[in-house]
Amino acid sequence: MASRLRVIPAVIALSASALLLSACVPTETTPSASPTSTASPTATDSTSTPTASAEPTKTAAPAPEATPVDIDCTALITPQQMYDFNPNYLLLNGFTPDAGSVAETAVQSKGTVCRWENGTSGITIDVSVVQPDTSAISALTSNAGASTDSFAGYFASEGRTGIAQVFTGPYWVTLSSQEFSRAGDAKALVSLVTAALK
Repeated sequence: MASRLRVIPAVIALSASALLLSACVPTETTPSASPTSTASPTATDSTSTPTASAEPTKTAAPAPEATPVDIDCTALITPQQMYDFNPNYLLLNGFTPDAGSVAETAVQSKGTVCRWENGTSGITIDVSVVQPDTSAISALTSNAGASTDSFAGYFASEGRTGIAQVFTGPYWVTLSSQEFSRAGDAKALVSLVTAALK
């Protein structure tokens, strides 16, 4: 019995020593995951990112130097004459010519510009008369399109729009419309306008 009692303190002493030693051993800690950034990505510099460019817009040819023209639209083509051509067309009191059109160039050149509109289809016929400086005639003629046998002038198409151009006396006359798929379609109205200018 006495020998057992002597063993117990020895066991307790050994256990205590083991506990003390284990307390000195550094324990490995599991490295925590590095924090992830929750910030949204910064915007790229606008100068380094190409942006889509707008569709190129059509611009009118530079307006030639011209003498102002003050001729009433109904003097160029009377309402009765247009009715005979097509009864659906009516003269508009005011309008803004399409960008890049010969009518826009005529407005910039202080010419007379008229628009007739088909009340059924919405198709328009623009008629313009400009008195350009004589030095501009050559450039205007070279850009007028192909000469035609339908009338003493030129005809060209831009998209679905046919453009008739005539140079008579001091005047540059244009008629443009989707109604004109060929030069012959504009012949009757060209004749009326040129006759009115004589």
